[in-house]
Amino acid sequence: MSQRVMVDTRSGQVGRVVETTTKGMVLEPLTRGAEWAVPSRHARAATPEEVAAALAGE
Repeated sequence: MSQRVMVDTRSGQVGRVVETTTKGMVLEPLTRGAEWAVPSRHARAATPEEVAAALAGE
């Protein structure tokens, strides 16, 4: 099963979807850090370049 990786357009943070709700989703960072909630209107699919940069810690 593939995991959805999204960008929080408010901050530029990239995260893996761990939960979806009626108003949005909960993301967890690809490396370290706390989960955070993102309203649906502020989330979009991450590009391969964004995923690579997040994994590299950029």
